[in-house]
Amino acid sequence: MKKSSEENFPSFSIERYRIMVEEALDIIYETDIQGNFKFVNGVASEILGYSRSELLNMHYLQLIPDENKQAVQQFYRNQVDSKESNTYLEFPIITKEGKKEWVGQRTRMFFNNGELTGTMSITRIKTERYNYIKALKQSEEKYRGILERLQFGLLEVDLDERIQYVNDAMCQMTGFSKEEMLGNVASDLLASKETKAVLDKHHQLREKNQGSAYDARINRKNGEPFYAIISGAPLYNLQGKRTGSVGVHVDVTQRRKDELELRRIQAELDKYTYALEELNRITSDFSLGPKEQLNQSFQFISEYFGLPFGFIAEFKEDNSTTFIEVLSSEILNQLNKTFPLEQTISGSAFLQEKLIAINDTSGTAYEKLPSVQMLGLKACIAMPVYMDGVKFGSIFLGSSDQTKDFTQYDLELFRLFTRYISYVLTAQKNQDILKNQTESLVQTNEQLQERQRFLSAINRFVTKILDEEDLFSLAWEIVENVISEFDFIDCVIYVVDEEKQCLVQLAAKGPKDKGNRKIKNPIEIPFGKGIVGAVAQNGKAEIIKDTTLDSRYFQDVGGFRSEITVPIFFENKVIGIIDSEHTDPNFFTQTHLETLTIIANLTASKLKNAQLRLQKEKSERELKDREALLRTVIQNALDAVVTVNKEGLVTGWNPQAESIFGWKAKEVMGRLMTENIIPINYREAHTNGMKNYLKTGHGPVLNQRFEITAMHKSGREFPIEIAIIPLKVSREETFTAFIRDITLQKSAREDLEKNLQKERDLSELKSRFVSMTSHEFRTPLTTIKQNVDLIEFTIEKKSPEIRPEFDKYFERITSEIGRVSSLMNDMLLLGKIEAGKVNVTIRSVNLLTLAKDIISKLSVGREDQRTIQLEIKGLEREIYADLSLMDHILTNLLTNSLKYSEGKPNPVLTLNFENLSELKISVRDFGIGIPEKDQKSLFSSFYRATNVKNIQGSGLGLSIVKEFVTMHQGTIELESEVNKGSEFIIKIPTLKP
Repeated sequence: MKKSSEENFPSFSIERYRIMVEEALDIIYETDIQGNFKFVNGVASEILGYSRSELLNMHYLQLIPDENKQAVQQFYRNQVDSKESNTYLEFPIITKEGKKEWVGQRTRMFFNNGELTGTMSITRIKTERYNYIKALKQSEEKYRGILERLQFGLLEVDLDERIQYVNDAMCQMTGFSKEEMLGNVASDLLASKETKAVLDKHHQLREKNQGSAYDARINRKNGEPFYAIISGAPLYNLQGKRTGSVGVHVDVTQRRKDELELRRIQAELDKYTYALEELNRITSDFSLGPKEQLNQSFQFISEYFGLPFGFIAEFKEDNSTTFIEVLSSEILNQLNKTFPLEQTISGSAFLQEKLIAINDTSGTAYEKLPSVQMLGLKACIAMPVYMDGVKFGSIFLGSSDQTKDFTQYDLELFRLFTRYISYVLTAQKNQDILKNQTESLVQTNEQLQERQRFLSAINRFVTKILDEEDLFSLAWEIVENVISEFDFIDCVIYVVDEEKQCLVQLAAKGPKDKGNRKIKNPIEIPFGKGIVGAVAQNGKAEIIKDTTLDSRYFQDVGGFRSEITVPIFFENKVIGIIDSEHTDPNFFTQTHLETLTIIANLTASKLKNAQLRLQKEKSERELKDREALLRTVIQNALDAVVTVNKEGLVTGWNPQAESIFGWKAKEVMGRLMTENIIPINYREAHTNGMKNYLKTGHGPVLNQRFEITAMHKSGREFPIEIAIIPLKVSREETFTAFIRDITLQKSAREDLEKNLQKERDLSELKSRFVSMTSHEFRTPLTTIKQNVDLIEFTIEKKSPEIRPEFDKYFERITSEIGRVSSLMNDMLLLGKIEAGKVNVTIRSVNLLTLAKDIISKLSVGREDQRTIQLEIKGLEREIYADLSLMDHILTNLLTNSLKYSEGKPNPVLTLNFENLSELKISVRDFGIGIPEKDQKSLFSSFYRATNVKNIQGSGLGLSIVKEFVTMHQGTIELESEVNKGSEFIIKIPTLKP
């Protein structure tokens, strides 16, 4: 059985115990279960300043500062609750003088059957130690805080190498938690066999109280090693005794890697620096031209990357590729095969505007590109090239032998080289531009000098023509100055003749110059003819480099091979032409064109003014001539011409007026016209009409011919035809009357009306006669036909054996009866036509079917087996026509074609539907034809051609055909030649129903 705490207490005598307590250097006291002091030793009174009696009346918490009371009380309550017999606690107390002292108190609690019975405490003043420890702790916390912030691993071990303290950084380094590390042997937990040997060596230094720093390989929890620099030192307690060691661990794994990386980077940097120096050497070698520098630097970059083939290419807008520089000539032919940009790596770099570096194409999206497969690419690098900031093309390097591991320095070098390429190409472009600009400036300077000479010549030219006013002199001045100032060998001025609509040569210098300002064989050129006429017509100047190649050119003077023609405009209208020719082809230039254009512009108004003056003079002469002519015409006119002013006074009276009215001019001039020639009953109406016109501008009898009665000097009234024309001359209203005596005409007209009425009566009588005759003839013809049929029937019945003897007589009688009947029908039909009694019924007609029926009817039973050949042109369609009239037209024409071509090839009927707006019908035979003298009258009634001989006919068929065609708003034409045949052509417009 476990002994109680009281039983374990040493068995000293009470007296000796008291002596020992009183003589003790520490405060010793007892409290009851409430915490009230039951016993205190003498040291307690000395240290606390209270007497024993004062202390025995106090509670232990009264000695504790207020801010610490709760924590201390809770500590001891926990001890009571946990039944823990011995505890140690450090806390502050306040002496009677108010001084704060730090104490370390060991308290033993006494329990009986689990119940607290009392406590005994031994308390030692530790203020100095506390302050020292506090300072030490602060220093340690500061030290450890620095280490924590520096992320160094901190490890404290005892003399047996068991871990006593480890910080968070060390846990992060090793992957162990603090719980997993505390209490374990550090070398067993973290060190490999090799590392333990290193640790043992340095532990020996600790035993000699020496610190050291060393590298060591340490294992993480997951077994992975890491490298650390360990700075170790011995640890001591307050008594100066070594209690263990402390080690600060710095993870130098990354540094180790960085050192290796640094060495690698240094090597790459050295290589990169060498490349830059070599490129600089090449590009600084001015003995090399830009092309050689580009070639050598590109070759060097290829060797630097170990990529043996490559190119610098320009990608154009038309999808073509131009290779500026190519390495490895054996692949040049392969490169000539052009792929779409998106199917090449260089094109992709160009389109995506980025550097593309591929260590190994296998397994990438680029592997299946046709260009990659064609070249067998394994590794490559490409980047777009820019010129003046604009995408120009790509640079490309590749290898089909090995893969590549591109570094950042490689990529940066390639970028720099690409920028260098861009710089070189831009520089070359700028040099070319500068060269072109220099050449352009030189050329511009020459042009300016030439322009100055040109302007001086123009100025002299303008000065010379400035005072010219005459059209002829002005034109000659122009051609003479063009020759002298501009080194031409030929120059001609044409002016437009509006009446003739042509160009007239007005002046010519060169081969056309006859001397004394005269032209050899001057010509006129119609608008549109030749080069000069074409320019005049379209108003566009032309340079003909070689006249032998221009079909419009015609020779006026031979030997010229080139020509320049410039229109002269005035108010947007061509008024003339300046033309020059030269013996050399390609002689004339744009400068010549500009020169002549300027001359044309400068002289246009002068020429036009000269023309206007000339026309004015001509017009004035013509006006005088016309006035003289007008006077002559009026004086000799067959009509009376009488002019009056707005007051009605006579201002003009020609000789014919004297003849018609009997008044002499001197008798009526200045007098009222109404007093001399207007009958009394018309005078008031005449006066009112003039007043109304002068007031309103409206005159119902003006500007037209009408008949009225006039009065002769003798007082005799007679009919006249008069036309009154109002005129405004010099802002004065005048009226001119053209008067004709129609006494005889009126008498003749009355006679004519009587004769026309007689003709109409005769025509009506003729129509009735024709109708009556036709009917009267039909009756005996019908009787004859019936009797012939009766005789034919009787012979057939009684004496059939003699029938053949009479057949030819029966046929002749029947034929003649039919001919006379047909004649009567035609006469009757013609009568209806003339009387206007033929009705036209327009409806849809299938002309092809009609034609076939008529051909079949005319062909059946013919002994010669002849027929009509039918031809169709275009897409057959129904037409709108009168079926009966069309039947008559086709039957007549086709019957005639057979009748007048016996023994000849079959006639041809052609129905032409090609034109949708009309139908064309052609009937052509190959017979006797029609003499030319008969063709004009062929469509007249009862007219027959002179060469028909004994061929029967009435002369009515074609006249009826023409009338029927006219009723369809159509036309009929004839083309014929004697003994070759005739063709009748009918055109009928497309009619609506």
